[in-house]
Amino acid sequence: MTGQLGVIYLLHFDQPYQHARHYVGWTDDLLARLDKHARGTGARLLEVITQAGIGFTLVRICEGTRNTERAIKNAHCTPRYCPACTPRPRNGCWQAIPADFTPRTYPCPYLAGRR
Repeated sequence: MTGQLGVIYLLHFDQPYQHARHYVGWTDDLLARLDKHARGTGARLLEVITQAGIGFTLVRICEGTRNTERAIKNAHCTPRYCPACTPRPRNGCWQAIPADFTPRTYPCPYLAGRR
């Protein structure tokens, strides 16, 4: 299963949660996975930030395997690739950001009624 191609994605949190500002994940169905994350399910860190009232934005995607995802996570330099954190983010494993790319924002569902 680690050699299966899928989508690697980078989420930028609306505000840091303790030390975490980003989440890198892999999926074969990006929209379904993002919907799970938006509901606070699918990954423990996303569950915790949702409970803390923190939303997130999808800022980068690329095609790759779970091995590529693990290499990105193990590098511990996600802010360097995040266009929300860095004026000129590096590309590394990520493809260059298309000029027409619009980040997809997921506000915290618990706060939706308060705004």
